[in-house]
Amino acid sequence: MAIERMNLPVGRKFDHNNPGHVEAAMKAIADSGHGTGWVIQSFDPTEGLLTVSRRSALTTVTKSAGKTDSYRVELMRGIKPADGEQIAAQLESDPQHAGYFMTRFEPFISEATMSKLTAEELRARGAVATVLGVKPWDVGISLRPGGGFLLSLPGNYVPSKHDEKLDEIVQVAIGKVGWYFRGDANKLTGQIVPSKPATFAQTIPYPMSQLPSAGGAVLPPIPVGQTLAERGDEPNGMLWLDWAAAPHLQLGGITGAGKSVTLNVIIAGCLAAGAELVIIDVPQKAVDFENWRPFVRRGGWGCETLEEGATTLEQLYREGERRAELFKQYGAKKLADLPADMRRSMKEVVIVVDEVTGLFTMDAVPKRLESDDPLRMEAESKNYARELIKTFIEKIAAEQRFVGYHLVLSTQVASVNTGISTALRTNLPHKLLLGARATDGNRKLILTDVTRVPQVPDHIKIDSDASLGAGVAELAGQTPSVFKSFFASESDLISQLRSRGIRPLPSTALDQTRPEAAAVMQRFPDMVTIREAKKEAESPQFGKGSRTYETWELDPETGKPLEGYARANAARHALAAKN
Repeated sequence: MAIERMNLPVGRKFDHNNPGHVEAAMKAIADSGHGTGWVIQSFDPTEGLLTVSRRSALTTVTKSAGKTDSYRVELMRGIKPADGEQIAAQLESDPQHAGYFMTRFEPFISEATMSKLTAEELRARGAVATVLGVKPWDVGISLRPGGGFLLSLPGNYVPSKHDEKLDEIVQVAIGKVGWYFRGDANKLTGQIVPSKPATFAQTIPYPMSQLPSAGGAVLPPIPVGQTLAERGDEPNGMLWLDWAAAPHLQLGGITGAGKSVTLNVIIAGCLAAGAELVIIDVPQKAVDFENWRPFVRRGGWGCETLEEGATTLEQLYREGERRAELFKQYGAKKLADLPADMRRSMKEVVIVVDEVTGLFTMDAVPKRLESDDPLRMEAESKNYARELIKTFIEKIAAEQRFVGYHLVLSTQVASVNTGISTALRTNLPHKLLLGARATDGNRKLILTDVTRVPQVPDHIKIDSDASLGAGVAELAGQTPSVFKSFFASESDLISQLRSRGIRPLPSTALDQTRPEAAAVMQRFPDMVTIREAKKEAESPQFGKGSRTYETWELDPETGKPLEGYARANAARHALAAKN
């Protein structure tokens, strides 16, 4: 074992008992290229000469012939594992090892390996070692063909424990967003791979070849959009809505996030698969679905008035009760268990309910008006309809999960304050949340388990093309994902349906899509009075003269015009007589 000595002129005022003087001397030695590990051997105050020495940690340096980037260093005997940092500091500060770093430390055989590393390799090795909780020399590193790094990993590497953190550190401290780590726990090897982050195209055309076909015992999965790949060098996947995994869907999102496009895709897929269609919407937004109205089942258009929406849902619920009774008779647990001939006349029904918040939010009732005032009657009638709409949606979601009904509830805001209860959200297992910038509050109010559902990545949020129509999916039976809806115009989707023989109703037959007037009047008898009052208010009043009353409008005993409830009852009887 070699002992190195060196004389250093420090001046007569040097005090070898002063830590500051000693530290300054050692720094001067290191700065002059002689490394560290020196200790004071003696000081001659008359000459101002300091003698320092150090014990060399090595006895032999073995270099392979023709290989200049790595060599072995034989260490002194008695080295312990805990001496690693000291040995590394001593070797790496020695001028003869300039540009080389300790890449292996084997104290039990008194040997270390010194290798030439670039600044990038050194930084990457240190970052990986920090995540794994080991010393830098426990991680082997070399340049990877094509970019990035190849790694040899220590025995404590566990994918489930370390991969997520390694992916993060690779993007933050080693490479760029999109770079990723790939490890092999069996071989204890890894790679840091340069890549661009996975993203979405500005528009993802609907794959018409994937549009489902009718004929099966149950609705096949419906294509909805693309799922974001984990890596930029991998293709995006396909997002399917599987009604067999869960019967109902909640679709939420922020304004302009693309809910209408997503609804169109779902509607077209369900119609192609052989389902019947029901649409419930607030009257002022019904125009959004006008192109789909010709495909709606008889009595399934609940968009003209709130009262018609409530009646449509009530009739659906009653039909569901009859279906459940048939299930009981045949010992069936789902529609597919019924005989084939019965299934042909009892199809699955997709019930699209849009603007749920608007449907559930009550109107203010002018309490100071008389109870038979048309304005008050109208507000109370609408609120009664809203209550029924909410009631039957909740009952269908909770009680009629297996009769072939599939609710699709669409809303911008989903909270208890707007009438969407926790119980209702629980009964809608499929979840789609549209909007790349959806807030944590949106996520909590739509998603079942926000901790399992990924966030839309920042690079997509700031990309106006990629973010349009993007969101997150939490669909039953599938891994939660970031997704983007397919796009197709309504006309293209309808043309595709026509090409498959799915024919819409002619415009002259659209009235049959509304619930029967008698059923609406039976549930909401005040509508006659309300409509008459509106007609009277809308008719010209200036120069108004007398008119001839119809027979039903007059009291048979007094001959005077009827008013209030008496007029409403008479109108209902007159309407029933006409039907």
